[in-house]
Amino acid sequence: MRKWSFVLVLLLAPAPSVVRADDLTPVVVYDRERGELSVGTGAPKREYMVNAIRNASPSRLYATLEYGERVECFECIPLLADKLLSSDQAETREIAAWWLRRRSFGFGPIMEKMQDVAERDANPERRARAAAALGEFLDPHAAATLGKVATEDAEASVRVAGVRALGRLNTLKGHSALSAAIRDSDAGVRLAALQQVRKVSFFRDGAALLQAIADDDVQVRRTAAQLAGELRLSAAVEPLLGVLITDDSAQVRQAAAIALGRIGGGEAETALTDARSVEQSDDVKQAISVALQMKPRAN
Repeated sequence: MRKWSFVLVLLLAPAPSVVRADDLTPVVVYDRERGELSVGTGAPKREYMVNAIRNASPSRLYATLEYGERVECFECIPLLADKLLSSDQAETREIAAWWLRRRSFGFGPIMEKMQDVAERDANPERRARAAAALGEFLDPHAAATLGKVATEDAEASVRVAGVRALGRLNTLKGHSALSAAIRDSDAGVRLAALQQVRKVSFFRDGAALLQAIADDDVQVRRTAAQLAGELRLSAAVEPLLGVLITDDSAQVRQAAAIALGRIGGGEAETALTDARSVEQSDDVKQAISVALQMKPRAN
């Protein structure tokens, strides 16, 4: 009986509707002539892209190149390569590098040109812009050139550009140059190097950070103290205590207190307790109280 009931249900069930071809949502297919298409949008034509590179504002250029990411525009390549060095707009230089690094053809010569300019051009502004472009290219083969720029260029502003580009590149090959830059004669370079340590992976030169905790520049000292805490350098407890007790800057003392809290351990706790008994600044005292309540993560 159950068998016949099952058959009856099948007979009475409505027949599936027939799907017509014109009911289907059309599939957007990538076309090398038109570039990448998203639903409801179309990639810009080559002529439009060329005109945008020559005349558009940075925001308009950014949108145009983003939509035209895969458009094969050979005319665009030399125009954007020129923007890397000639444009006064950092956003324009950044989007130009972003688009160029996606070119299967034409990127190699541009990479070589930027390396040559970064190392040898007589104009420091062009050297700095070339270094920034190499960082935006995200190609680890540029690490050697950027290392030279970051440590050997005569202009501090160019060394800063090289250091920041190494941070953008984020490769182990650049760590030795960052370590050297932390010891640079210019405070701006030292600060830039410490700021990049926050961005790169697996930086291990604790000795350079310990040295920077006693730097002559207040921002360098503050950043070095913060990094020592973030990296939980147990060897930094003693120099951090020295900073916490004697530094003229309340901001540096606050950074030292929080760093000691992050490092943790009996020695750090004792240092914080001792410092709180002699500290005059309410803000630093509050930082010490917060640090004493911190529970450091396990390594």
